[in-house]
Order: sequence, then structure tokens, then C-alpha cells
Amino acid sequence: MNYNVSVIKNIYHHQIDEAGKDSYKFSEAGAHCVITRNIFNETTIFMKKEIDMEQLIDWFSKYPFNSDLIFFEGFRTLHYPSIICVKDLEEIEPQLLKDPHLSKVIKMISGLICTKKSFKEKYSYQKDLPIIDIKKDFKSFLEILKIKEKSN
Repeated sequence: MNYNVSVIKNIYHHQIDEAGKDSYKFSEAGAHCVITRNIFNETTIFMKKEIDMEQLIDWFSKYPFNSDLIFFEGFRTLHYPSIICVKDLEEIEPQLLKDPHLSKVIKMISGLICTKKSFKEKYSYQKDLPIIDIKKDFKSFLEILKIKEKSN
């Protein structure tokens, strides 16, 4: 669809930058941003200072990437349309109860639940939420999130 897409992922299980590595040492010495690149053309950016999410969105939108779409994974308090990814129906309600904010921004449910025999088209709790297999029904995904084909 000719979109420049970026993803910002919240990893809360483990540290990414390893103690003893040069990138880690640079951060420990005071660098607030360290960018690494390997022989496979993979680039990582380590930022050791607290960055407001709106600043990060602005940075990705303008430069250096000119992102048209930014997807976030694992951020539960953003005020943007959200998708809950779950394995089973039983995982949905606890997430909604744990974070009432989600019920206001959630637009759909997806994930491994779509591969289950017990797969349903909708989930009703506070409102009807569509359960979409994004790989099989990409058109509905685009429609729900109001993503239109980019004009050249």
C-alpha cells in the first residue's frame, strides 16, 4: 500500500542491551542515544533517557523515517486505537478489567484466538468487538482502523 510503517515495541520481560557490550558502555558513560548497525544491515537504537511517547511519535512521523503509520505493541495506556491479541476468549475480560482505558480505545481482537475451533466473529462484554484474523481478513483490519490506500 506504499506506506512507510514503523513499530514501537514495549519489552518488559528482559533487558535488550547487554552489560559489557560497547553500546551498553556508551550509555553508561552518558550517551543518551546509541545506534548500532551490524553486517546484516540491522539497526538498533538504544535511548537511555525517558522520552515522552508523543515526542517519539513526532520523531518517527517527521524524521528520519517519515512514517505514515506507527504500530505500538505492549503499550496499554496510549490513547490510540488498540487491538487486543489473545490466544483464548478467557484472556480478553481480565485485560479489559485490569485496564478500563482499553475498553475506550480497543477496536478489535486478534491473535492466536483466530486459529481456534471455538473462534467466534464477535466478543460481547461492554460492546461488540470484532475478532479479526488479520492475515485472512486484512480488508476488515484496514476498514476498522480507517486506514485507506495511500494516494501517490
